[in-house]
Amino acid sequence: MTSYSRARALIVALLIATGLVPLTFAQAALKAPGAGDATVIAVIDNAFTPYHWDYLASQMPQALNSDRSDDLPLTTSPDKWLPGFPKPSSFGSYQSLKLHLATDEGDKPDSLDAQDTAKWKAVKGSSASKQNYYWMPGTKVIGAMTFGTPASTGGIHGPTSSHGTGTTSVSVGNLHGTCPECLLVFLQYTDTASAEAAIGWAMKQPWIDAISNSYGMGSNDVYGRDRVYSGSDVNLQRQASGRGQTIFFSAGNGFENAFVTPTTTLLSSQEGPDWIVTVGAVDPGTRASYTGPGKPVDISSIGSSYPSAYGATSVSTKGASGFSGTSNATPVTAGTYSRALYLARRAMAGPSRTQTSGVISVGRARCAAARRSCEIGDGRLLASELRQRLFQGATHTGKGFSSPVGVAALPASPADSAYASEGYGYLLGRLKGDVQWAADFNRVAGPLLGTAAAPKRPADEAPWFVVDSWCRQHIWGEWSGGAYRGTLPADDPTAPARSAYHEGCQALRHT
Repeated sequence: MTSYSRARALIVALLIATGLVPLTFAQAALKAPGAGDATVIAVIDNAFTPYHWDYLASQMPQALNSDRSDDLPLTTSPDKWLPGFPKPSSFGSYQSLKLHLATDEGDKPDSLDAQDTAKWKAVKGSSASKQNYYWMPGTKVIGAMTFGTPASTGGIHGPTSSHGTGTTSVSVGNLHGTCPECLLVFLQYTDTASAEAAIGWAMKQPWIDAISNSYGMGSNDVYGRDRVYSGSDVNLQRQASGRGQTIFFSAGNGFENAFVTPTTTLLSSQEGPDWIVTVGAVDPGTRASYTGPGKPVDISSIGSSYPSAYGATSVSTKGASGFSGTSNATPVTAGTYSRALYLARRAMAGPSRTQTSGVISVGRARCAAARRSCEIGDGRLLASELRQRLFQGATHTGKGFSSPVGVAALPASPADSAYASEGYGYLLGRLKGDVQWAADFNRVAGPLLGTAAAPKRPADEAPWFVVDSWCRQHIWGEWSGGAYRGTLPADDPTAPARSAYHEGCQALRHT
């Protein structure tokens, strides 16, 4: 075992010690012991490198611990072991990509990629009507497709400087991800139409638990990035969310992608509907909300200098510049949600993965003493329950607003306007290392499993999000899974931002 692998094993031991990873579970006999609890994230982006150790099957926590009940057969095609996976005949083509994977921690991703040039060039493009599906033995990449026409160098892959390397490594990465236990389906898009085809396919897959999207279209997409867009299939979004899938979308970084002048998320069919989890960003130094990202949002995470494989020069290192923007915050948040789901499934007896009528995990479970009424205690976990645990596990900055271009921090005045910028608060993720990550994550997973009490929330938080939910439903259509359930709080002079939000939204309507 290398020094790095020993360190990874110590991290796994630490997480077990916190009570977040139970040691043993009653589980039905399966061909693949851990398959019944497997959790899958689909990331939609432009390209990524599968050669980094963030994606290597042998570096997953399940491979580094001594518990065989969570093991996954990642040298075997997913149709043979993953519950709910479609039949190979449903695809236009279905095949493995046997890549030259790293054997030493100093190996270079670009050198490994060069050995597979012919394989990448042979990758076929996919469309809404025909999908050419690839999986990568020896990695956690159980699926990858290129929607649209592949580049001359081939589809799916790219250097570590590819945007998708950042988004995938901070979500499912073994070294940097907030769900290192999770599996990856990578969907490459090349333009607006292919992005919609990619997410349209993903939303129809009940075996995919979460979708992370770190892009956004607009009516003036190239220059203004105004996020005014109505090209998404909002009915399919609503159906997928109601079934139990959770869709995360980045709120955007403001006009010109500069974090200076904010844009609205409400008028985007990607970020505006109530059934989408819209993610903002906070400054990693001050933990203050940026003045200029898209808003309003549901929740936030770190917006710059986040550790990832983005720009890494070897398979076992991180990139020097870190990963940034709501592009980072969104997959960090999606990974946090998905890891909580994975641990819930592990804690619920038997093969627990499902996605039916909002139920996302089933099985007998006992809540720990700190919270006897935890969500898994009744034997079934709803997506709406887990989303609420995610939201209420976030921490408010309480520091007003800041800008990365030198504008001084501004006080959060009025106080209730902060909810528009950071939603329920921010998630730190792995920014400060794994010990701090475990403590931060416990605010989400602890109450879910009953190992910690639910965090106390501000009194004015719930009314804000009832208005926010009402506004989104007013624009995009009704939904039973939101905070608005038919009754609005009265306008209140002590909550002027919330009151103005209510009044202003009445004039907005999607047509």
